[in-house]
Order: sequence, then structure tokens, then C-alpha cells
Amino acid sequence: MKRIFMLVLAMMLGACAAAQEPFSLRGYDQKEGYQYVQLGEFPQDADGTVRPILWRVLSVNDTQAYLLSEYILFNNRVHPDDKEYIAFEAAFNQTEMFSLLNGPFEGSPLPEQEQEALKKRERLGRVHIAEICFKDQAFTPAEQRMLLEDEELGMVFLATAEDLKSREMGFASSKQRKAFGTEYALQNGLFQYQNGSSPYWTRSQSKSFAYGTRCTKVDGDLGYIRCVVMNEGCRPAVRLLLDGLTPTGGDGTMENPYTFAR
Repeated sequence: MKRIFMLVLAMMLGACAAAQEPFSLRGYDQKEGYQYVQLGEFPQDADGTVRPILWRVLSVNDTQAYLLSEYILFNNRVHPDDKEYIAFEAAFNQTEMFSLLNGPFEGSPLPEQEQEALKKRERLGRVHIAEICFKDQAFTPAEQRMLLEDEELGMVFLATAEDLKSREMGFASSKQRKAFGTEYALQNGLFQYQNGSSPYWTRSQSKSFAYGTRCTKVDGDLGYIRCVVMNEGCRPAVRLLLDGLTPTGGDGTMENPYTFAR
């Protein structure tokens, strides 16, 4: 009986020790690939059905994890005036894209007939559809407290061109930069290549043409296009704060990402 009691006690202590092990995320690993996190919600089906946002973990340091949306969630220009874009030297926090992602932004959605007319001309963007900024639409107050926010990048931002060339983050080739839009994004103006992928913006200014912003191309190559182009995609990024972070479910795989209390 004593042996049975000691065995049960050891099992209980082992279970407690396992439960108390600190949660930790890792960045991209060449052998293991990415870990994935589910955080926030956004329209993703063609009919606008809202679904959880899937993020891949690009890198991790002592305090935060750099997450990139697995999918292109919508399309919009970086800024409506390329002369202004040049004048403020492409500072991300002065662009329309920054306001659309982080606010302050007071949407005034166009009537559906006007939206359809703009879509036919490839001029329809999220700015014509949204009622509030992405941050407030996608994340609850509890989720927002999990994310780092600062003056330069806000809470939601775009990756740099250099990030998308980083082997440490998993971008060793053009193929690994290719991304696909949600049905919702495609339904509302996102351009799509014949191979099914779509282009998306970085926050980096073109070095050759000051009115241009770096973006992905058909095979995942990096190029540029004028900042005013509306049918380029937004593949947002965030920085997840790790202090006190505890998942409510998942194992970090793409099929079963880590989840957190909303």
C-alpha cells in the first residue's frame, strides 16, 4: 500500500511540475519550421464571416515575439499622395496605412454600388470599407494588452523588406515570401496572380524611386510599386509581449496554434 501511495504521489508531483513549466515560444527553426499563434478575429470568408487570425512566429527575444499574419487580410494603398510620401520620407507612422491599422481612423464606408465601381477599376481599398481601424476591429482590449505599442510602429505594422530577406526568420528564398489572400481580401479588391498568390506591401521605401514602396511580386521576389496603388495586400505584423503569457490551448502547430484568453 505504501508503495502505491508513493507512486501516486510521485505522479502527482510530476504533473504539477509539468504544469508549472514556463510557457515559451521560439522563432523560426530550420528543422522544425515555424510555430503558430491564433490571436484576434477578422473577416476572412468571401461573405465577410469573421474567423480567428493565424500568425506565424518569426522571431523571439527575452520580452516579445514578432508575429506575421499567415495570410493577406485586405488590400489598400500605403498612402494616397506620393508627393506627401516623399516629403515625410516614407515614415510609416505618417501614412494612411498606419492610421488604417492603428487609428485614429473614422471610417465612412462607401455605398456598395460605389465600391463595385472602384473594384472594377482596381481602386477599391480597405479605407473605403472599414468603419474602424484594424486594431480595434481585430483585437479585444485584453488582446491589445498582450501587444507592444509604440510611436514609430503603433501596435500593428508591416514587415520591412530586410525582414522578408532574413534567413533567420525563414525567408531564405523568394518562394518563402509568397503569400495568399483570404477569400474576403480577394472579394474586396486584392490582386491575385495566376499562381493563386497575391502581392503585399512592406513598410520600406524604394531606394531607386522615392514614390515607391517595396512589395512582393509574382514569385515572391521583392520589387516596388507606387505607394498609391490600391490593390496591393496588407499582411500585418505585431509584437506579442511574453511576460505572464499563458496559452489556453493549442500546441503551436499550424493545425493547432496556441490560443489565448480573449
